[in-house]
Amino acid sequence: MFKEEYIFFDVDVSTKKEALEFISNQAQVLGLTDDKDGLLKDFMERESEFSTGLQDGFAIPHAKSSHAQKIAIIYMRCKNEIKEWETLDDSPVTNLFALIVPKKNAGNEHLMMISKLAANLLEDEFKDKVKASHDKSELKEYILKIMKEES
Repeated sequence: MFKEEYIFFDVDVSTKKEALEFISNQAQVLGLTDDKDGLLKDFMERESEFSTGLQDGFAIPHAKSSHAQKIAIIYMRCKNEIKEWETLDDSPVTNLFALIVPKKNAGNEHLMMISKLAANLLEDEFKDKVKASHDKSELKEYILKIMKEES
């Protein structure tokens, strides 16, 4: 669900579409999707319903997709601020947790994942740790630990 190879630092994108294209392309490289364009379309459709931008530079784009092969979370830190991404505090997005969920698994599991991530993104300690991390292994272990903790 979340591995070191799903973590990307200093990605050179400057629009929401570029960020979601990068995620969709990486999902195909990582074997998380069988169709990067179909996955991108599902991300974009979800964004058109309601922005997944939160606050303090974070967003949680997510897609329930027939093109998804397995449940996964991709973390991406952008080199540039994405100013067009609508957020609760009007801050530009620089950190994304992208959730990829196969339609067949689209029950409560993805909602629990989103809820857990969103709850942690209200905590300054969590946000600071994620923003400051430059070690993929350490970040992976930290996020997996947080995701396993009971709310």
